[in-house]
Amino acid sequence: MRIPRLPRLLLLLLALCAAPSRDAVAKGFDVVLNAQGEFADAYLIDGTPVPRRVVFIDPDPPNPADPKSLPRVGRHVNGKLCFFPKGYGPKGGFVMADDTYREACLDTGTPQARCSITNPRNKAYIGKDPDGWGVFKRNGKWAKWQIHTAWDFSHPEPQGNIDPQGCLFDASANLWGNDVGHGSFGSNDGSLLVFFPGPKKRYDTYCFLDKSLAAPGMPVMDAFGNIYVPEPAGARITKFSPPFPTSAADCANPAHLVTTPPTKTVFAPGSGFNTPAGIAHVPGSDNFIIGSVLLPPAISEFSANGAFIREIVPAGQARNPLGIDVGSDGTTYYAELNLDPMTFDTRCGFVSRARLDANGNPLPPEQLGEHLRFPDGVTVVNSRQLKVKWDKLPPSPDIDPSQCGGE
Repeated sequence: MRIPRLPRLLLLLLALCAAPSRDAVAKGFDVVLNAQGEFADAYLIDGTPVPRRVVFIDPDPPNPADPKSLPRVGRHVNGKLCFFPKGYGPKGGFVMADDTYREACLDTGTPQARCSITNPRNKAYIGKDPDGWGVFKRNGKWAKWQIHTAWDFSHPEPQGNIDPQGCLFDASANLWGNDVGHGSFGSNDGSLLVFFPGPKKRYDTYCFLDKSLAAPGMPVMDAFGNIYVPEPAGARITKFSPPFPTSAADCANPAHLVTTPPTKTVFAPGSGFNTPAGIAHVPGSDNFIIGSVLLPPAISEFSANGAFIREIVPAGQARNPLGIDVGSDGTTYYAELNLDPMTFDTRCGFVSRARLDANGNPLPPEQLGEHLRFPDGVTVVNSRQLKVKWDKLPPSPDIDPSQCGGE
């Protein structure tokens, strides 16, 4: 049937509003990746009025009752992702904190409890590696490779990594990661560790730099090689500076703890900003965006010396921010835990952003995703860094608030 001219124009306009511009597709656009509920969402900042939210990594099969129903990726992930340096790992690939063993092997009630499958060629194979950092291809598929510390499988709990989360690669292609530990206020069993690529580039050896961090958040590294680790339970950001280990010979003991500790100083993000949990670089500068998760819940910009510069999201508008990253246009993207103000219990979380106006000043925050289960890591990448057909990915479902702790 021939469509009348006016409705055709309206349909065309609606299609143009919903689709990314050709320029955005050609140059690539920001993709905001957020780990929540053991899988990862992608928010497509492609010029559409409302960014689409799709599932990037999903550990659960579409139909858990059917053994032939297979997940797209099949990994339980946390934190942020980090791309391998050129010449290491799968071409264009990345790592992301992976606790599939705990979720799918120890918890046999999950839909993905398939640790009895040992043939790597089986499409349902998930391996039996300790919690660590999963290796993924550029298309987002698991490379059937995991980087982790030694683990005695006769013990139900990990001896090296209790809860892996953040990552970064340094100029020598070493992989740095943090472990949250038990993650509660009063606990000091979090850690910072480094994996060495070795001659086979397999990252089989490692050293711990510290095993007594207070619920450490995801680390960042500055241009001089210093590493900054937020410790919200310790009311500080710790700056680690060389000497750093260069091989496992620098921690040749059963605990894999460095024999020559690094230099530790407190990087103070300003008085009144007492529970720093997230930190990210401001592109094109030495400044940091830092989020305080609780006292007060707020996000601000600080200089390389820790001096306050400006508010990004005031305390009255931030809802317990955790993971943070900055987009190519200066937009701050962040995950919010949305804790109960009386009990501090986890409720349904959010992913939000604070854009900048024409003068570079922060605008009021905008919510991008809601009803999320403990959203933690946020990573902003250019869409061209990943080889993914975004339009083929399913939309991320809105879940019942009762499944993520309520409003």
